[in-house]
Amino acid sequence: MILVVLTVVVVCGILITGIWYHASSKMTDQYLTDISESTMRDAYNAFDYMLTDTSYMLTMISLNEKNIINPVRRLKGLGRRPDGQWNLEYLENKRTIYDYIAGMNGHKYYIVGVTIVVDEDCIFDTFHLAQNQRELYEEICKLDQETLKTKMVMMDPIHAEASKSTISSDYVVPAVRGILDKDRNVIGYAVLYFDYGVIEQIFAANLPEGSHFQVVNSNQSIIFSNCGEGLIDVEKPERGFIYNKFEAADIGWTFTMALPTDFYLGSLHRTTLVTGILMVIIILASVIAIAFLISRITSEITNLRDSMHLVSSGNLDVVYEVRGKDEIAQMGETFNHMVSRIDTLVKRIAEEEKEKRLVEISFLEAQINPHFVSNVLNNVTWMAKIQHADNIVPLVQSLNSMLQNVMHQEEDMILLKNELSYVENYLRIVEYSGKFDCEVIKEIGAGTENLLVLRFILQPILENAINHGLAGSLSKQEQILIRSYIEEEKLILTIEDNGNGMTKEQIRRIMREKTERQKHFNGIGIPNVMERIRLFFGEEYGLRYESEVGEYTRAIFILPVIRETDV
Repeated sequence: MILVVLTVVVVCGILITGIWYHASSKMTDQYLTDISESTMRDAYNAFDYMLTDTSYMLTMISLNEKNIINPVRRLKGLGRRPDGQWNLEYLENKRTIYDYIAGMNGHKYYIVGVTIVVDEDCIFDTFHLAQNQRELYEEICKLDQETLKTKMVMMDPIHAEASKSTISSDYVVPAVRGILDKDRNVIGYAVLYFDYGVIEQIFAANLPEGSHFQVVNSNQSIIFSNCGEGLIDVEKPERGFIYNKFEAADIGWTFTMALPTDFYLGSLHRTTLVTGILMVIIILASVIAIAFLISRITSEITNLRDSMHLVSSGNLDVVYEVRGKDEIAQMGETFNHMVSRIDTLVKRIAEEEKEKRLVEISFLEAQINPHFVSNVLNNVTWMAKIQHADNIVPLVQSLNSMLQNVMHQEEDMILLKNELSYVENYLRIVEYSGKFDCEVIKEIGAGTENLLVLRFILQPILENAINHGLAGSLSKQEQILIRSYIEEEKLILTIEDNGNGMTKEQIRRIMREKTERQKHFNGIGIPNVMERIRLFFGEEYGLRYESEVGEYTRAIFILPVIRETDV
């Protein structure tokens, strides 16, 4: 119930905080949009006032008939004298133009120079440009001449050489308008130069610190930028900024602004952060308090759970300490009784299994007394020698040796050399039966004969190789190769024949089919051998087969390296 109440409180707190934050976010977004638009309007209005005055001044100059239009018309196409000097008419018109534009110079603080362009060889200015005058004329000629007849056109910023006492920047922005005759044909151009530094001051005056502002003309050339030479991409906004864009159609310029949101929302974010921290502290305090109460209530359950985990891992000596007389204490008493009962049953089952195994062994030994059979075989051997039946002696001796091996070995593990001796006796008996006529080759690795292996694991594999592996063909000498070697701290035993080979399906069948006792020498099948190895040594050890039909069959034992000193 406490957890439910805590969950409801936390969920309600999160919901209320989320709704408040969502509403605040919408309000702040609208606030930022309004601030951005207002700042953009203020910056543009300041610049638009300057543009209006400039346009008026440029119109006044270009429409002055006495001092500009008439002198320009007379100078249009006026040639030089043969000696390269201008004639008197040129000088008089030049003086008229210079006197007029010199008087206009300084009329506005942001206008740093005036230029009248007649043609590429006839340019009069009050401001020295680093740009070649011929280049200036070529750039003006590239402008839309029809537009120049009715309004001014802003050009790209150009570098200027002048003292810092004259202008506040190394760049100026030319504003151009055409000088028209009475037939409204362009006969020249009037150019005013904006102080680029004044433009920068106008744009930067109303912007908070860290803002990005950029002015780009219709040719995507940057007129002004306080954020580097790259264009601001409104489609891919930078995190932490609110963007606004405005296009001045009259001059073909685009104004782009990016304002830092932290400048306007810093206090709001701090308030939100403090509120969030307080809420987290309250929730954490509530969680800690409730967790303390719950831990006291559930400590007994936790102890009981830990005891159950120990039992599940196989530890049956666990005793749960019962405290109190509540329901949990009753569960603890029941648990202790259950563990005690399980421990008793496990021990009883282990004893019964041990007794069962001893009974089975006694039963097998009781079927035929091995000592009696061994004595009888010794008598048969003695009688065969007396009667000179020498071919019977090796057979009986091999059978007696196998019987002695079974009778005197009570351990599950024997030396590899003793297991090989057992195999040799088996092969000798099979040879006398007429079912065995092949060459047996042994390649026993150094130091492997004295390693311990499970008893009776090689004979079932050899029996399978003789009965099913060898083809009984006279076309080749049949062979069985027995090898032993150590590889990567493992004992590897292989039994390989050069007989029929087996398919994968045949291998799977012999690995899972149980042996019928009456059809085999000792009733121990291949699945039994494989299972014994895994039970004794683990899943990483065992028996597997490799075979190629018509070529060979190889049984591979993978066993641990066990020496007598390790036991």
